[in-house]
Amino acid sequence: MMIQENIPLASLTTFKIGGPARYFKKVQSVEELKEALSFAKEKNLNIFILGGGSNILVSDDGFDGLVIKIEIRGVEEKDGVLSAGAGESWDALVEHAIQKNLWGIENLSGIPGTVGGAVVQNIGAYGQALSQTLERVEVWDVQEGKEWRLTQGEYQSGYRDSIFKREPGRFVVLRVALKLVEAGHPEVSYKDLAARFKDRNPSLQEIRSAVLEIRAGKFPDLSVEGSAGSFFKNPVLAEAEAKKLQTRYPELPLFPLPETTDVKVPLAWFLDYRHNVLDMRDVAVGGARLYEKQFLVLVAKRHTSAQDVQALAALVQKRVHDTLSIDIEPEVMMM
Repeated sequence: MMIQENIPLASLTTFKIGGPARYFKKVQSVEELKEALSFAKEKNLNIFILGGGSNILVSDDGFDGLVIKIEIRGVEEKDGVLSAGAGESWDALVEHAIQKNLWGIENLSGIPGTVGGAVVQNIGAYGQALSQTLERVEVWDVQEGKEWRLTQGEYQSGYRDSIFKREPGRFVVLRVALKLVEAGHPEVSYKDLAARFKDRNPSLQEIRSAVLEIRAGKFPDLSVEGSAGSFFKNPVLAEAEAKKLQTRYPELPLFPLPETTDVKVPLAWFLDYRHNVLDMRDVAVGGARLYEKQFLVLVAKRHTSAQDVQALAALVQKRVHDTLSIDIEPEVMMM
């Protein structure tokens, strides 16, 4: 088994910053994963599981352990159940589903990263969440040294949350199965989609094209500067608490969530300097700043330090807490 040493991680992430991995291994099968985990156990190393690198910030010092990059491939479809290896591209899987005329994940078009990472994060966008279609997740249990199949309820999905985040380091996602439908109904209640389609029902491809266009207008060009998309989770509050906040700020929109009866409060609305709530105009730390087209996104110029991004994130958290008495959590994993 070939284990690489001192491998730069910046190029393997969408932030494009951060230091090297002390040890590094790509795995394409369960057997290779088991070998890598045995190596880590023998050397008493910490482990980090890497997918597409689209939701992490690597520290400037890198990772003093073993980074395992999951490249388990394969896509199959039978009776509306679409299964894929954890190393497959998430957006390629969405495109595959649309080609097969399968509904349920079309609004999740354009989200970077791998299938495994999508499940860990329980990605969601434009009124859909991945957990709504999850049939099962095949995992390797590092703690027990066994392969398990988790079914609905067992992976404890919530808003940008799952058992994989609640028990970090225990499970490695191997394969995912999604239950999709052939005669689905468009989910276009989200304001940007509602404005485009109004009183008509769009096709799968029309929804995908619209979502890709909307995302292109809200997220930075990763060939120019680095980002991991939305850096923070939106606050999720009980309805009564959210309504109280809306009374204080009457123009504040509130959004229902598919995973809970609580309400999502759009953090970007407060970060938008035009609403004059948090005074975030031109706020930056070194080469890191809030993205002008989507304030929930932090971007970093090339050669920016991870420390600058972390300092900016801490500044945002403090200002939100001091002004709104709300504690916000990063969506991005920091290693």
